[in-house]
Amino acid sequence: MEKVCVLIPVAPFEPLSIIQKSVDSLKQLDTSGLSVNITYIIDCPKGPDHRTRYLKSENIGYLARFDTRGRRGGAINDGLDAIRGPDGILDADHIALFDVDSRPEPDFILKCIDALKVEIDAVIASGTRYITNQDSGWVAMIIAAEYSFFADVYRLYERFDGFKQFNGLIGVIDARALDGTSLNEDVYCEDLEFTQRMYISGKKPVLAETKVGEQGPTSLKELYNQRIRWMSGALEGVEENMVRFYSAPIPVNQKLAWFTSMTLPFAAFLLTPIVPIYGLRLWSNGQSRVLFKTVGLVFHVWLISFCGVQAILNRARKKKTKWTDTSRSDI
Repeated sequence: MEKVCVLIPVAPFEPLSIIQKSVDSLKQLDTSGLSVNITYIIDCPKGPDHRTRYLKSENIGYLARFDTRGRRGGAINDGLDAIRGPDGILDADHIALFDVDSRPEPDFILKCIDALKVEIDAVIASGTRYITNQDSGWVAMIIAAEYSFFADVYRLYERFDGFKQFNGLIGVIDARALDGTSLNEDVYCEDLEFTQRMYISGKKPVLAETKVGEQGPTSLKELYNQRIRWMSGALEGVEENMVRFYSAPIPVNQKLAWFTSMTLPFAAFLLTPIVPIYGLRLWSNGQSRVLFKTVGLVFHVWLISFCGVQAILNRARKKKTKWTDTSRSDI
């Protein structure tokens, strides 16, 4: 029986209600034929709180962290260390990573494991994403349209074996990829750094025929801060991995797709003429308020470009981009 360790990092600002919804969601996962162990990694700098007490009362595994070292990457590393043997080998066949707002379809883990077995070089599998709180305001609604675009990009890159980046590493990872190693806590985006490292080593992510929902930012300030960090991570990745990708033993299409994925967002405003065409795609998919979403995407591609400029300026000034808290809808 294959062993799956599910890790869910929880930031200090996450409310109890969202953890309860997460528990309800994960209980609906189909784990037939698997041995599954779920662990919430709770950042509680002031000591155990009502969230850890709830998990204990529900007999759900948790690990309390009394600091926020490394933020999300540090929490995942601590979760991995808890199941790592003295030789660095993880006591699991697969590591499933979710955020506390992740809402995977019931078949998510099974479909991801199946996808990993199909591709010999596969190291992480995930499904397309969608926004669960798009009714929370105009910002979340625009992000929902953006995620529809990302889903199409995922499918396109899967077909042509391009560079795929699953934000947050939400998905199922072959545990062997983490034996003797950890996520890099010193970078802006530990998920991007891990994905690039895997590609350079000849491994890759694969897309499974399943979905996972997550919450989008609900305010312009949250969206701006999030994208500044993402753009800083992309800039960091290009600077550190340009030569490594060039010499990596991987197909040229993956190298080009990586470079495009990392650099195109900095000039996202160039996509403005294409956005109305994509609006037709949203309409054909039966989405609501297509005109609003299309106009919102035009604004969004310019915002991303602006965030890219800000990330470049921060890099030039050696100014550190800060990780900011995110508000949650009770979903």
